[in-house]
Amino acid sequence: MTLDGIESRAVQERFSEDGYVVVPSLGVAQSEIAAARALLDELFDRFASIPPQFAHDLGGSANRSNPILPEINAVSTLAPALRRTALFRAALGLARQLLGPGAYPLYDHAIYKPPGLAGTTSWHQDSGYDPDRAERLAVWMPFQDTAVADGAMRYVPGSHRAGRRPHLTRTTADGKTVQYLEVDEREVSEAPCPLGGATAHDLHMVHGAGPNLGENVRRAWIIDFTVGSLAARTVEAAKEKVRVRRYAVI
Repeated sequence: MTLDGIESRAVQERFSEDGYVVVPSLGVAQSEIAAARALLDELFDRFASIPPQFAHDLGGSANRSNPILPEINAVSTLAPALRRTALFRAALGLARQLLGPGAYPLYDHAIYKPPGLAGTTSWHQDSGYDPDRAERLAVWMPFQDTAVADGAMRYVPGSHRAGRRPHLTRTTADGKTVQYLEVDEREVSEAPCPLGGATAHDLHMVHGAGPNLGENVRRAWIIDFTVGSLAARTVEAAKEKVRVRRYAVI
């Protein structure tokens, strides 16, 4: 994806001011989006067989054969073909416009929120989980038009300027620790996003997602990007290779 000069400046200005931006189109063909979704669908079809280090239920259920809210981490480690898709290249292009030409992928995951699920994604900052990183950007890409009722992303505009906030913690039914923040709903902006578009948000942006009260699964691929020296990038790549070798059986 390459935005023209005027549009690119507008996106950068909005991102700097609000801490997030909605990009209605990444310029990726529908067939290319479908190709990326097919790779993710295949992973979610075998959710129960993927080690819990990668695949877990955000809904807290211990039944891996029938998760309430399935999430798979490191999806492009499990399915390397994802990094060869046009959708991945478009996300990287957006990240390099917002973070600079040295931006590179750090981590990715996908969440498939089923229809009729009234649960919300807790308010949090990505820096709450990664406090030592100076720069980080998340690109959230839906595989369907995502209206407010479908569980669109939600943001607190300008909240990134205050830096990392102390998070509260709670423990889910399956023993996982979740960090969260309390937010005044009057400060919240909804961020509906069409198929083929994306939202991008800063490391310190306070964000969450609403319930999926629509009729379809809300599928989303989230890629986190960062910047750093060649040495730092080499270290990240080495860690990823270890993860791949360790779970090569799946």
